[in-house]
Amino acid sequence: MHANCPVCEQPTEIEVGFYYGTGYVSYALSVAFMVSTFVAWKVLIGMTFDIDDNRIFYWLGASITLLILIQPLLMRLSRSLWLSWFVSYDPEWKNRKPEFAERVVPEQMNNW
Repeated sequence: MHANCPVCEQPTEIEVGFYYGTGYVSYALSVAFMVSTFVAWKVLIGMTFDIDDNRIFYWLGASITLLILIQPLLMRLSRSLWLSWFVSYDPEWKNRKPEFAERVVPEQMNNW
């Protein structure tokens, strides 16, 4: 992500380790994706739990492949959602400059 928003100059790094919580958001989005693909597969293709029916494995392979392919989108969406929960929208953003984070220590930003 950019250090600041290119439009409104809002800093995106609020503090060191701010985006650790996005793992939980990304996990919830992944679970929602898997549940929705399962429901869609069950409604559109059908699925039984017989010993000879392998359609659940086809669903599993297809949904895991799709999940891997959309993972960059889920990562960016989870970061945007996480940031939107902690930074409120300012309707007068064109007239006011955003407050810069006081807890950012530039020396510690890449100290993983």
